[in-house]
Amino acid sequence: MLNNLRKRLGRVQRSRFRRGSTNPDKQAARTSRLRFEQLEGRLVLDGGPLVISEFMAINDSGLTDEDGDHSDWIEIYNPSDSPVGLDGWYLTDDASDLTQWRFPGATIEPNDYLLVFASNKDRRDPAGPLHADFKLTGDGEYLGLIRPDGITVADDYAPAFP
Repeated sequence: MLNNLRKRLGRVQRSRFRRGSTNPDKQAARTSRLRFEQLEGRLVLDGGPLVISEFMAINDSGLTDEDGDHSDWIEIYNPSDSPVGLDGWYLTDDASDLTQWRFPGATIEPNDYLLVFASNKDRRDPAGPLHADFKLTGDGEYLGLIRPDGITVADDYAPAFP
């Protein structure tokens, strides 16, 4: 399938056409020339039921963790109609290390959220607040939610935060 896509995309080199418009007399007028470049094929996979719904990279005065610290945080959302077990899922701020921080055996119920502090405290007790072993930078960086196979990206912000 991907090879067929590459073959089809490989045939598109450069195209030019004129974009038309009409003037007040309803006559066609040529307004500009658009140029298209060849695109690289990309296979998009279904990431699954979980998404990074929100995050805070510079938490100066908002939510505090159980230690009273204003730690950065990441919110994971389960938009599906079924509970999703987190055992084996990962969070990372390093695109070259997709298995940086592994979730404990917790579950996110349907249409529910889970908060993970990005505090560098590395706490994985499913009965308490979760803390990843990294912090988020205020300048932006990679942030990814990785499926249990350790290679499939379910959701990410790359190469920088929006």
